[in-house]
Amino acid sequence: MLRKLIILMIIALVVTSCSPKADEPDKVQEIENGEDVTGGEDSEGNEGDIDDSDNNDSVDNQDSEGEDQEDSSDEEDQEDEVVMIDGVISPLSGILFEREQTENRPVSIMLDNHPSARWQAGISKAEVVYECEVEYPYTRYMAVFMCEAPEHIGPVRSARPYYLRYALEYDSMYVHVGGSQEALGTIVDYNMADLDGLTSGEFWRYYKTGKEIPNNMYTAMENIRSAQSYLKYRQSGDFEGFKFNEELAGLDSLYGDAVDCIDLKIIYNKSYAVDYEYSSDGDYKRYVNGERQLDEYYEEKINAANIIIQKVNKEVVDNYGRIHLNTVSDGTGYFITDGKCIDITWKKDSYRSKTMYLDSRDNEITLNPGQTWIQVISQNSSVEF
Repeated sequence: MLRKLIILMIIALVVTSCSPKADEPDKVQEIENGEDVTGGEDSEGNEGDIDDSDNNDSVDNQDSEGEDQEDSSDEEDQEDEVVMIDGVISPLSGILFEREQTENRPVSIMLDNHPSARWQAGISKAEVVYECEVEYPYTRYMAVFMCEAPEHIGPVRSARPYYLRYALEYDSMYVHVGGSQEALGTIVDYNMADLDGLTSGEFWRYYKTGKEIPNNMYTAMENIRSAQSYLKYRQSGDFEGFKFNEELAGLDSLYGDAVDCIDLKIIYNKSYAVDYEYSSDGDYKRYVNGERQLDEYYEEKINAANIIIQKVNKEVVDNYGRIHLNTVSDGTGYFITDGKCIDITWKKDSYRSKTMYLDSRDNEITLNPGQTWIQVISQNSSVEF
């Protein structure tokens, strides 16, 4: 009786091991030329085909019945083929991209943040975003792109001198529409790779979202790269990026003085504030004056993996309310990531040098992979968490 039971168990195991596992999900994502070929959605949002045999008519199915067992045995002998990307970690975001994408020269683009300009297009594809004050009570963004190529970027707005010194840190091409006299003169003095929407044909006015001049000048990364080529600017940059963890890591594992930072409010002035709300996936949801920030073109909600708050001194320099931010200096700030916050210091030795963000041990901070927002605030701003 025991022998019969053992024989039956062996037969059951053999039958089970030979049964096709049609419902078992793929365990390895196969990537070819950066596209998912495992049967997910293609670039036009249509479902990809895993196996064309599902679409054959009944005659073809009947003709192939006799070959099923042979084909099945052949498939079992074949190993899954995995096509690997020649991947490189971006020095700006810590995310894996194809090598050729990480060899692009960074591009720093001035983005309008006037209430009439919101929301911005393409900003979800930036790897680093700076926010600084301009004429009271407004702020402006400088979005730094390298690996992504947004089809719609804007509204693009004018240059300010202190943004130039951040753009130079990445040896980036600087994209703007006009600027203050000081900024335009400084661009020449710094011999920057410059693209100005007032003189370039690579920009257009976009009215479909109801925005009016001057809050509706747009461009695209394809246009910028084209200009970069015919203007004979270098195609790659020479800069030092950030340090990154390989995967999400909490500050409390490294710093005993790290404090919780679940809800963060940055009050630039009585008319303008930015909020960040920590989410369970490790990112911070971003809000502008209480509204959830979106990418106008891609319709993606804006989230930050890292938030750096840099405190600088501000001085009003003319009757138009233009300001000077002392960013070639040193000071204090905060680093916020994965629900925790630490005090930091910063220093920038020259207008071209990298701003170093340092922990209490005087070591450069290590970021988590993802988009980083650098919030530059002055002595008139406040931070709550």
